[in-house]
Amino acid sequence: MEALERICACLPGDVARRARQRADDLTELRLRPGGRPQLCFAGGDELLNQPLSPEEFRNIAARMLEFSLYAWEDELRRGFFTLPGGSRVGVCGRYAVEKGEIGGISYISALCVRVAREVRGTGRALAEAMLDSGGVKSALLISRPGMGKTTLLRDTARLLSGAGKTVALADERGELAACRAGVPTLDVGERTDVMDMCPKHIAIAHMVRSLRPDVVVTDEVGDRRDADAVLDARRAGTAVLASAHAAGIAEAARRPALREMLEMGAFDMVALIDGGLGRLAALAPWEGCA
Repeated sequence: MEALERICACLPGDVARRARQRADDLTELRLRPGGRPQLCFAGGDELLNQPLSPEEFRNIAARMLEFSLYAWEDELRRGFFTLPGGSRVGVCGRYAVEKGEIGGISYISALCVRVAREVRGTGRALAEAMLDSGGVKSALLISRPGMGKTTLLRDTARLLSGAGKTVALADERGELAACRAGVPTLDVGERTDVMDMCPKHIAIAHMVRSLRPDVVVTDEVGDRRDADAVLDARRAGTAVLASAHAAGIAEAARRPALREMLEMGAFDMVALIDGGLGRLAALAPWEGCA
């Protein structure tokens, strides 16, 4: 898996070896100076025996950042950056706060590396359901963190594109397409256009106006601005495929912005991932879930 190999190239040998051994079910690596590397899976985690020395940790961070904090300044302000191959690295440390806004980071104290995956075919059931009527239906994909929402979204976008639909991808965190210099490094389909590293509510509005897509795909909606953008896209006749964090459909419906989107008809169906990475446990019309 290319994404994991790019991560392992930045790790000490013993950590890289264990990550490769658990490649099939590894979802995240959590790294801290002076702490034991933590490998995370859908069903739990594993702490390796040997702690990372502060120097080892600094070397890992430097390799992942390509030896330049300055080059990643904008991303670091938002708390993450994305490696080639699509793996997102969450960052914790000492930040400067200026006029209520996060400024630069002076040192990094933790890295959370989410392993990107391309699993072809995992989005087939969802894509077929969205295309069932001949047009494109809208869908909300729900799961707990680390269950494969991004993987499933990416493959569904690829399949919708392959079915002849024009797809606009609002890739706020750079995980879905993993663009480098504007070119996707992960397969999101030949009929897919990507706007990355831009707040999703801005990207959705821009792409609906300028690209006239059949469907907009985006990850992790949930606030008021996201709801407005999704509802405006639907009013313009564009289908939307989006994901949201929640343990289940009932929990998602208790979140005000998600509830509003559902009640106002933003999504024709709701899909739930449970029981394994990217595994759909439920796929039903919203009326049947309410």
